[in-house]
Amino acid sequence: MKKTKTEIIRSHLETIVDLMSTAVFLLLFIVGFYALFDIHFIQVSAQMDDEIARLAPDDAGIDIAALQDINPEIQAWIRINDTKIDYPIVQAKDNIKYLTRNYRGDYATAGSIFLDYRNDGFNDDFSLVYGHRMDGQQMFGGILQFEDADYFNSHKTGVLYTADATYDLEISDFAVIDVSLTTIYRHDQNRNDFNDRIISEIHSFAHQSRDIEYNENDKIIVLSTCDKDAKHYRNVLLAKMIKRD
Repeated sequence: MKKTKTEIIRSHLETIVDLMSTAVFLLLFIVGFYALFDIHFIQVSAQMDDEIARLAPDDAGIDIAALQDINPEIQAWIRINDTKIDYPIVQAKDNIKYLTRNYRGDYATAGSIFLDYRNDGFNDDFSLVYGHRMDGQQMFGGILQFEDADYFNSHKTGVLYTADATYDLEISDFAVIDVSLTTIYRHDQNRNDFNDRIISEIHSFAHQSRDIEYNENDKIIVLSTCDKDAKHYRNVLLAKMIKRD
């Protein structure tokens, strides 16, 4: 039976709709697959390779020369006890390079843990260290855990291993910093003689804090990562650096 013109048009429209539906389904499938692959790639980029992991410091200290054979910009290693924060620290001539490069200097979405370029290694009174807030508590994603009082109270210490010394870290504060209201990120080349002000500012923003005595001769370290909700805020840990004999 010969189809009417209306039936022919309807058939063509149904075919077009079917094709469009299939195309949309395939597009969604491709986007979903890419998203899963991208998440996996980012997570993998946050992991250390075996060569660097084998050089993690132990009770004997750190072999900084071996690490610097891999990348001369590796300056130290930081470990916050009983957390996933256990990484080498790099330092470049700016604060951009290691946002998207790993410890070898190769491209990596997760970046690295890096020391502010204005610091003189870890010789200053105040050292500022950055890392991305990654899922699974990787990189500095674990800093957010310290917002919980029980977690904060059960995770009090860490260790900083440098070429010249090993420092025990006593964590005193977890704070959510409003970048527009703090001078922590604004100090230029001089990273000395500002500790009282920095400690006071972090105390004022603190969500969790413990009573640790600071004096004028103490060195401090601030670990900084982006806040989960606002681009103008940072989650930070403040710790006192105590040099081992």
